[in-house]
Amino acid sequence: NIALYGFGRIGRNIFRLGYDNPNYNFVAISDFGSADILHYLLARDSIHGSMKDDVVLEGNYLIVKNQRVRVISGGEPGSIPWDALEADVVIDATGRFLTRDKLALHLDSGAKRVLLTRNPKDDLDRYVIPGINESEISLKDKIISTTSSTTQVLALMIKMLDESFGLKRAMMTTVHAYTADQPLADVAGSDLRRSRSAVENIIPNTSRSPSLVEKIMPQYKGKIEGIAFNVPVPNGSCVDLTTELDRTP
Repeated sequence: NIALYGFGRIGRNIFRLGYDNPNYNFVAISDFGSADILHYLLARDSIHGSMKDDVVLEGNYLIVKNQRVRVISGGEPGSIPWDALEADVVIDATGRFLTRDKLALHLDSGAKRVLLTRNPKDDLDRYVIPGINESEISLKDKIISTTSSTTQVLALMIKMLDESFGLKRAMMTTVHAYTADQPLADVAGSDLRRSRSAVENIIPNTSRSPSLVEKIMPQYKGKIEGIAFNVPVPNGSCVDLTTELDRTP
């Protein structure tokens, strides 16, 4: 039983990927948006198009195929009784709560596991990247980060290059579509870069991906640096990696 805490772009895409999988039962969606707006955004996505199956809004429930999902108003972690909703796993896709203390509040309110869809700000029980360390996950791990698309790609590139040629050091540049927390027009933001229009500018940004890869694979500590650029496109990203290798092909 899965609860989606945050039904933005990531939350909606998780639902689209999993709603017709018989192993997944979505029991709740928590978001500050109203049920009718969330229904509209799910059924017709500006990037990915319409759902292949009809989505019906019945009161505060989204119904699609065998899924009947309750939509509840968003709130701070710990304010939603996940045990009463019979949620086993809470997927925190808000992008707002990135520390262990905040994520642990989901456990306190009845969840058995918490999955974070972003890079966290401090240590959690486990970071999981398929192809790197998914076999190491333990039943003791309660709060788990799937890191980010950039972190996953970087880790796989580093591993493959090191195994084939030996890695001395690497410099990553990730080029990423603009995100929902950037302004559409120039407006005073948290810093100079965050004040510029996302659809008109290339915005230099920081990335925690190199430090997380070093944490997951400590043999690369001190070998990886990186920077990010948010660019004016609505979808997609890529990672450019410049490396110094022990052996050339």
